[in-house]
Amino acid sequence: MRNFQIVFGFLSLLALADTAVVQAREVIVTVVDEQGQALSRAVVSSPLAGPQPPAKNAVIDQVEQLFDPFISVVQVGATVNFPNSDNIRHQVFSFSAAKQFELPLYSNIEAPAVEFPNPGVVVLGCNIHDHMRAYLYVSPHPQSVLTDKSGQAQVTVTSGESEITVWYPGLGNDPATELTVSVAAQETQINVQLPVTKQQQQAPEPSALQQRFNQLKQHVH
Repeated sequence: MRNFQIVFGFLSLLALADTAVVQAREVIVTVVDEQGQALSRAVVSSPLAGPQPPAKNAVIDQVEQLFDPFISVVQVGATVNFPNSDNIRHQVFSFSAAKQFELPLYSNIEAPAVEFPNPGVVVLGCNIHDHMRAYLYVSPHPQSVLTDKSGQAQVTVTSGESEITVWYPGLGNDPATELTVSVAAQETQINVQLPVTKQQQQAPEPSALQQRFNQLKQHVH
């Protein structure tokens, strides 16, 4: 009888698990800015685990005096590498509450990995180039997805009433401020308009010397 009870209990757990899977649904979220333009690389999160959890590792490169990518998402405890693909030196740093660090001035692609044990938004900069700026979203959620070029992301939520959160730079004075959005039962598509404008890095105009060097380099090739 005891064995039967154990087996029955196990089957009951499987049935509950199957029911939970059935109750989940996919929702397509479209994120736009205050002008109604699609926002790429906005972070859409769900309290329900999905098929693509936040990454355990990431790479944020430095290319043509810009961070690449501009916005990244990782899970708590993830490690991030900061290679330097430029032919000049950079010094990556952050004063963010979620993680404060500084990498010594370097110009190679083998920069040490940095661990991010706390959730939050890490604003990245370069001590040498003020125009360089990027964001690392260390997700406190089981699921966080970046929107594509059309401003869309697909996340998994429960079939009943649910909530998602959306993050993008500039939502509040605190860099980690995000917007909570209700998802009605059975809803499969929602639109979210954020009170922000699209953000991106702006590389400075090359100096006359740099322009001359680039012209000579193109001529050689």
